[in-house]
Amino acid sequence: MTFKTPVRLLVLVAAVFAFAGIAAAQGTVYDTSPSTSNLAVSATVQSALNLDISSDVAGVTVGGTAGSGTFTLDFGNVNGLGLGTPSANVTKTAVSGGFLYTTPITLTPNFSGFVGYSAASIKVEQAVSDDAPSKAAAREGSTASINSATVLTTGATAFTDTATTGTPITRYVGVKVFNDNNTANANAGGRSINLVYTISVP
Repeated sequence: MTFKTPVRLLVLVAAVFAFAGIAAAQGTVYDTSPSTSNLAVSATVQSALNLDISSDVAGVTVGGTAGSGTFTLDFGNVNGLGLGTPSANVTKTAVSGGFLYTTPITLTPNFSGFVGYSAASIKVEQAVSDDAPSKAAAREGSTASINSATVLTTGATAFTDTATTGTPITRYVGVKVFNDNNTANANAGGRSINLVYTISVP
């Protein structure tokens, strides 16, 4: 009697371990079901950030692909006397020293993965490589009245620090055309204005 009880206990314990082994089995099993196979999935979540520039409802068509970081806008023909009709969706305004041509654009910030930050800052600068006449002509601001809002080539401060992801922002860009004949800024010819918008979180 004293030997039978321990043997029974050992058999019981062995059975428990056997069933446990079946439950945790991986891959092929024989004479039983089911079989389980584990797939360990891993991913590294990155933060993502971009600023798209697109056509405003009342603005000149902006070329470029969303997410590319490269966009274009053409004012067409402009002159310092304000003669003729400007291109569609270009506003022409007489200002001191010439005429200002403006159009609205839409900036759309997009960002994710920045825990604790729900807003971004955006600043605008003009490329330092632009020539002097283009730097003198460039205008950018929050309203159509941007005659005095020349664009900095260095040291610009953010014009907003409350930009939220997916929320469009209207800005205005412009070209001032001078009506004098005595300065390099008044020379007829092309203007190549490169505005660089920078979005930052935080």
